[in-house]
Amino acid sequence: MQRRGLFIVFEGIDGSGTSTHVHELDEKIEELDKYQDVLRTHEPWRNKEIIKKLQEDSEVYSDGLEMAELYIDDRVEHVRRVISPAKKAGMIVLCSRYKMSTCSFQWAQGVPLHQLLSMHEDRGLLTPDLTFFLDVPKKVAQERIRKNRKKLEKFEKNSEFIDKLINNYEVLVQMSKADPRIFGKVIRINNNREIEDVAEHIYQEFLKIYPYK
Repeated sequence: MQRRGLFIVFEGIDGSGTSTHVHELDEKIEELDKYQDVLRTHEPWRNKEIIKKLQEDSEVYSDGLEMAELYIDDRVEHVRRVISPAKKAGMIVLCSRYKMSTCSFQWAQGVPLHQLLSMHEDRGLLTPDLTFFLDVPKKVAQERIRKNRKKLEKFEKNSEFIDKLINNYEVLVQMSKADPRIFGKVIRINNNREIEDVAEHIYQEFLKIYPYK
């Protein structure tokens, strides 16, 4: 019998722990069912121009529309070449960042939200089966970044920008409750706790949609 694949996304501000909890859920799924294939991935995916601009441009509000276009084009290829085929093959795809990230970050950069949503339409993108929004205070997120890699990147060290991101994510989470078709089902996770407690909460929510437990 062909297994039904799932597409699960982790979202939040920088330092919220999206990569950490992709790893944690992957390990728990392996413990649950060693025959279940899991694909871990992330965005941005393969667009080197995005990475170059993030590293070389120190102005947080510059080129918001260009960045949105780069991220969305990269997302289209990511879905077409990786995420969709894996899900169709019955794999569980765990992705650090997706559509909500572009809507939050580039909205904070000055691109209108309605324009960002329109830019995603009719591009062949998948709606996640589940999105975990990792909610963490700004101070805690920055402390975690410094602990892991010592240096803050351009978005991370601008306090005003981070405040905008937090507000934007809050709006997007509320939007998802009113219309799940926009981002899929979004579950808020309090990530200002021990990793083990957060990972267990995420796992229990995952079990609600996993059909082979």
